[in-house]
Amino acid sequence: MDQMETVTQRPAASSVAPNQFELRGKDVRVSFSSTSITGEPLMQYRDRRRQVSARGDEIRQVDVGIGTLVTIVLQSNAADAGGILFSVLIPNALLTGGDTRVSIRTLGITTRTPGFIAPSTRQLETYTEVNLTGEGTFVVS
Repeated sequence: MDQMETVTQRPAASSVAPNQFELRGKDVRVSFSSTSITGEPLMQYRDRRRQVSARGDEIRQVDVGIGTLVTIVLQSNAADAGGILFSVLIPNALLTGGDTRVSIRTLGITTRTPGFIAPSTRQLETYTEVNLTGEGTFVVS
């Protein structure tokens, strides 16, 4: 009697870039989605003083060769108080095969800008960096 052998062909391993990042560092938590159900990027930032959510055009994304620099406004330059921006460098990463998450280590940068009146010759922006760790995942939207 002939025996029939069933062969299951496994699909080739594919890879996909993560589109959701959950990151944390000293007193800072950042959640960034490069896309959402509406097609817009979303970012949430939280530290001891403030919690800010941004979406769509409120988020600037620039490919800087070593990843994507993603920036939001934490405090606009109102009443000559100076502005505060937060940027996170989202590194290039891949999820391959059955992996559902990838570990991420990166930098966050808080930029302080002067008020409307710059009194003297000096550097106008100052930067504070924070090491961030977390994970990247791919979420179907």
